[in-house]
Amino acid sequence: MKRWSGGIVGKLVSIGLVAVGFSLVGLPAVAQDPKPDLTQVMSDFMRMSNANGELNLIWWIPEEFWRVSAASNSNVSQSQIDMVIKLVHPYTIVAVASGKTRPFTTPTYRTEAEVRELVRLKDSSRNTYSPLPQDQLDPSTAGLLALLKPLLGKMAGGVSENMQFCVFPGSTKNGTRICDPTKEGSCEVDLGGLEFKWRLPLGSLLAKQKCPTCGEILSGAYKYCPYDGTKLAGNK
Repeated sequence: MKRWSGGIVGKLVSIGLVAVGFSLVGLPAVAQDPKPDLTQVMSDFMRMSNANGELNLIWWIPEEFWRVSAASNSNVSQSQIDMVIKLVHPYTIVAVASGKTRPFTTPTYRTEAEVRELVRLKDSSRNTYSPLPQDQLDPSTAGLLALLKPLLGKMAGGVSENMQFCVFPGSTKNGTRICDPTKEGSCEVDLGGLEFKWRLPLGSLLAKQKCPTCGEILSGAYKYCPYDGTKLAGNK
């Protein structure tokens, strides 16, 4: 699956920062030295396919995305941080834009009901989860997403204004997080048979590490140096 283009990613990053300005999001960055690159983090959380006459964009939006966004804004208070994490932590939130492409004109996008019928979430153990019904969501969480959606349309347009927010459970019955971008495993969104997968952890969220043998600066997700095979300590 392809990743989204830099221009659109930049616009969507701006949306995230605007949301921060509206006191919607925040937490300190996951990796403290250096701070994660917001554009790279945004890109890592997105997957795209434009094959077989369809255009599909999947944006996984875990709390780590908001943490990194808030690190770029000094006006976020601790109380705002606590409020938003309380709202998003119980869930796995995925935004989906899915449509059929046509020559010389804009795609025909699926409705929210059509997307919800197709989309499923899978964890590392291949357990499958369906979107939660709207009436099972915390009303404040639903309100947060309702506020974010028009920002997408206003600032990015096109694909973004046709994104549908699908909310899944955030943890299993035993309390284990279903998709944790900082831990080993995988996360997958299935859209009508199309698979959009993340191999975890995501390096953009982890502090860089230095190979003790060759001195190369490497992704925090690497277990071995790709240049000389040295085993790396990794991020704990």
